[in-house]
Amino acid sequence: MPAGIGAPVYGKLDTDLSAAMMSINAVKGVEIGEGMAAAALTGRANADEIFMGPNGPEYSSNHAGGILGGISTGQDIVVRFAVKPTSSILSPRASIRMDGTPTEVVTKGRHDPCVGIRAVPVGEAMMASVILDHILIDRGQTGGVRGKIG
Repeated sequence: MPAGIGAPVYGKLDTDLSAAMMSINAVKGVEIGEGMAAAALTGRANADEIFMGPNGPEYSSNHAGGILGGISTGQDIVVRFAVKPTSSILSPRASIRMDGTPTEVVTKGRHDPCVGIRAVPVGEAMMASVILDHILIDRGQTGGVRGKIG
């Protein structure tokens, strides 16, 4: 992933990635980098220190998941999402009718016991789509020309 893709306010890369992942059916949570675990770290432990390496800027870690301030750092983009279990199971489940009276729903037929397996390639495709959109936006704004850092 090239560094500098995204925006600091509108059109943030992490915002668009999160929205795309949440648009996938059954997804109930999204993390970028350390995600929720970052709240348990100190600022010092969570910081991705940057230094000049032989081929340009390098980072000591990737707690931010390759995105800082809505803009890619050039590191790997790390996105995780949580998928809820399917509710269309063969066990009878309580529900109500239109008039509010109780009923029981029994799902019949073939249903996936786990949508998580199929969700992974869908998430990968969604992530690729968002990243390519951002690369095209960047190309339109900069002509694809970036200045050298360092």
